Amino acid sequence: MPRLFNRVISFRVEGEIYDNETTPEQIIKSYDWSFRHDNGNSIFCSASYDDNRGRITNMTRLKEIKKWKKADTEYFLI
Repeated sequence: MPRLFNRVISFRVEGEIYDNETTPEQIIKSYDWSFRHDNGNSIFCSASYDDNRGRITNMTRLKEIKKWKKADTEYFLI
């Protein structure tokens, strides 16, 4: 069985806002995020939204990978 790990990856998010009262954080939080694994070597991330105040136009993964608060397993799971 595999050992488990936890890491944090970051993205740079670009987008458009269509009014003066909305913040970028509100636009990002309005998306519903879902992840799917195809049982091969691919993981798919998709996001949908029903918000007309703005939208995400581009996302770029940043190089830095950070450790998460939860420790990695030292043992193989059985």
